Amino acid sequence: MKLRLTLAIAVVIAVITILRRFNPMEYPLFPPCLFHRLTGLSCPGCGMQRFVHALTNGHVGEAVGYNAFLPLVAIYVILFALERLVLTGPVQLRLRQAVEGRTATMSLAAGIVAWFVLRNLLGV
Repeated sequence: MKLRLTLAIAVVIAVITILRRFNPMEYPLFPPCLFHRLTGLSCPGCGMQRFVHALTNGHVGEAVGYNAFLPLVAIYVILFALERLVLTGPVQLRLRQAVEGRTATMSLAAGIVAWFVLRNLLGV
């Protein structure tokens, strides 16, 4: 388990490092969104690579412009990771109930669907 976690963290760090250095709009090494290519619509994750590139280079406003929903997802992922990887005992159980509970899960799912519809209706 510890090896898998270490490998996962190493992969995330490597991807973020690569995205920080190379702009996805300038280098063909990054895969385009297949959903967008097939439908012309932006999926909820469209702009994620550009978001990470801009954010890691200190351009917060630009990053949010690529995908305004990702900061909320990032907070959720950070809380989930804290609960799974760092915390123990009663604090972990309380955070697990909050992060993995029905309300949080349904809210996240509804937010993803709402973002998908909104970004395509508004063209963002």
